[in-house]
Amino acid sequence: MWLFVLYKTGELLSCYLPSSVALWVAKRIADLFFYLPFKRYKFYKKAVLHNLNLTLHFAGSDRKEYARRVFQNFAQYIREFFWLRGISKNRFFREVTPVGVENLDAALRLGNGVFLLSAHIGNWEWGGIGLALNGYNIHFLVRPHKNPYINRLFLSLRERHGIKVIPLPYVRQVIKALQTNSVVATLVDEAEKGVEVKMFGKKIHLASGPFEIAYRFKSVILPAFMVKDRKSGKQKGVVEPPIFLNYNVDAKRSIHLAAQEFARVMEDYLRFYPEHWLLLKKKNFT
Repeated sequence: MWLFVLYKTGELLSCYLPSSVALWVAKRIADLFFYLPFKRYKFYKKAVLHNLNLTLHFAGSDRKEYARRVFQNFAQYIREFFWLRGISKNRFFREVTPVGVENLDAALRLGNGVFLLSAHIGNWEWGGIGLALNGYNIHFLVRPHKNPYINRLFLSLRERHGIKVIPLPYVRQVIKALQTNSVVATLVDEAEKGVEVKMFGKKIHLASGPFEIAYRFKSVILPAFMVKDRKSGKQKGVVEPPIFLNYNVDAKRSIHLAAQEFARVMEDYLRFYPEHWLLLKKKNFT
């Protein structure tokens, strides 16, 4: 319950404090949890440092500084998410610049639905909400929070801005959305098992479900990521060119090729924005 109270307090501060002050407070709270971790935050810190071993090729204080920035960026992500309660559409698009939306339009014209795939990079929530505010029919495929109060809080903020939420593992709702030529957005980097790909020369796993469903229903896969300009602080939501599944090879091979192409795009983002990877659990790689 205390975490729910903390989230509600953060929501109030995000909406009523000046933006610069709210951001400063979020970063200081992140620093506190980074330098004085307790309980689950010890695990989060170890996970972030571990994951940075994949994207960075150095150790020591530099890696720790990047890890601290991950904590700060995660706190900023939470602050920005709660800010949605009071932010207007005009204000939202003063903060976010959409890029590559023509890729989404072209994919939807094919009529078989679109899987918008991303990872825990930057403010992924704002990416989907930005598209919903522009009139796209967006469904979020998400894992519900274990705490029902926090789950309802996140659900209400998403639905407030036009997002339709599909909780895992309701696959039938995903299929229905694709068959009505809608957009299903989900994150694929948290899976411990799934389709094996290579990233930074290491073997990791991505969730295989979205690729398998896309193959079955001939849906288009679009990688999409949110990144923040380090100088201006403005966010950019990028919809990358499509990944088409290959039907000239068997299903397993086609799914692997598509997942590997997504991993290549994701690798490009992590190479330039390693501190944007907000995955707070250890990613197994060999």
